[in-house]
Amino acid sequence: MKALVARQYGPPDLFAIEDRPIPEPGPGRLQVRVRAASLNPADLLMTDGTIREMVPLDFPYIPGTDFAGTVTKLGPGVDGFAVGEEVFGFGAPPSFANGVGISAVTSGAMAEYAVFQAGPYLARRPDDVSPEVAAALPSTGMTGLAVVEAGGFEPGEKVLVIGAAGGIGSVVVPLLAGRVEIIATTAGEDESYVRKLGADSLIDYLENDVTDETLRRHPGGVDAIINLALKGEPLIEAAKALRPGGRLLSTTPGTPKPTAFGRDDLTVTVVMGTLKIRNDTLPTIAARLLDGTLPDPISRRYGFDDAARAFQDFAGMRHHGKFVVSMAEGTAR
Repeated sequence: MKALVARQYGPPDLFAIEDRPIPEPGPGRLQVRVRAASLNPADLLMTDGTIREMVPLDFPYIPGTDFAGTVTKLGPGVDGFAVGEEVFGFGAPPSFANGVGISAVTSGAMAEYAVFQAGPYLARRPDDVSPEVAAALPSTGMTGLAVVEAGGFEPGEKVLVIGAAGGIGSVVVPLLAGRVEIIATTAGEDESYVRKLGADSLIDYLENDVTDETLRRHPGGVDAIINLALKGEPLIEAAKALRPGGRLLSTTPGTPKPTAFGRDDLTVTVVMGTLKIRNDTLPTIAARLLDGTLPDPISRRYGFDDAARAFQDFAGMRHHGKFVVSMAEGTAR
């Protein structure tokens, strides 16, 4: 089979398409003919070595966690799936799965064939959801839904969403729209996109200090911050926009420990959607797409021949939504 391969830690311009053996499904796993796969920030963090101590990789390594495809083989003990079914879902390298404590192991989705662990991280793809769109849903959908559920949001609360134009933001903002007042950080051409997602007001983070601007508009502070972009000291600074007793929900690696914020009144929660998975999580996200709550999440599409370029573009440009690679021939658009 053809697969996108990294042979060492480094930037995505080192990736190349190579011939690799087709992986065979072991116990509890199934083999999939991949039809589409999407990119996530974690793919770059793993392959460039940023989180190598947490998630060491074995090389040659095939990136890719989110996919849609057709079941082609079942390993021993697999229930609930059949050869020929259309599925979508999530998988991670063994070191990630073992370190975080999840069972969603994969051989790598950026390939013509891949192996995935059967279970709640996989679901049947609805007929009305294309493989490309389905491949864009798992990681952002799991995390976005987990954020909304963990936040305990009450009607009318003021919520600052930092990084609203990204993949997770494209889930969080529509799910909360109309329930709370959403103040979203964004800039440039992403502003119209985030407004369409359902944000009530915007802060251009290139032109304004987000903390100062939030407090100018809401002198008492906001009830909650959903952080999808910042880490370290910038996040500590942004948290000053929270009212006394406010809540910070963060999805980013490098989120400081609660004690680093210097406030005993804050609730700080790091949300990992992969730890909150239920059997109905992926079907729920697909249903929210089909009923119009969630928009088409794709911002750029690539053919498999351009998979390396997809990662290079993903690393090098500011963007909203999701980048998706189709195993069909084609060029970026």
